[in-house]
Amino acid sequence: MSGASLASVTNQKLDTARRFIKQSQDTDEVWLKVGLESSAIFQLRSALNGLLKEVTAAYSLSGSLDVAKLLAESENKQIVVPVLAELADLLAHSNSWCYQLDLAYLVQFECRASISSAVQSDNLIGRGSDAGASVSLYLAKLVELVLRFREESSEY
Repeated sequence: MSGASLASVTNQKLDTARRFIKQSQDTDEVWLKVGLESSAIFQLRSALNGLLKEVTAAYSLSGSLDVAKLLAESENKQIVVPVLAELADLLAHSNSWCYQLDLAYLVQFECRASISSAVQSDNLIGRGSDAGASVSLYLAKLVELVLRFREESSEY
């Protein structure tokens, strides 16, 4: 790995996602919107993994990218990690932004079925675009979570 810090790598992923979202909103080509939003989803999921790496480094955890495993490990070490508890709670609720981001990632990149998948009138397969609104929400919420984690961890 290069000399970039974990926080820097996470920030780069968030910035790349932001740029993909902006590009998807600036184009009129449906096929390009879908591709750019898919790329943004990948970058956002990578940024979430980056946050988990930051958490594991800050709390000397195993380095897993599984929230449930990290939460169990922190509980075994009797360490309270608020961001892990929040992520676990978000992932447990199907209407949360984090659950929806994870589902969007699985749909896009692991070829899983989506309840809302349909063939669009222009013969593109997929759920289509909501003009980047969902992906923008995922970005905003993830940035908020990252900043809150960094603020909390800098207090120690």
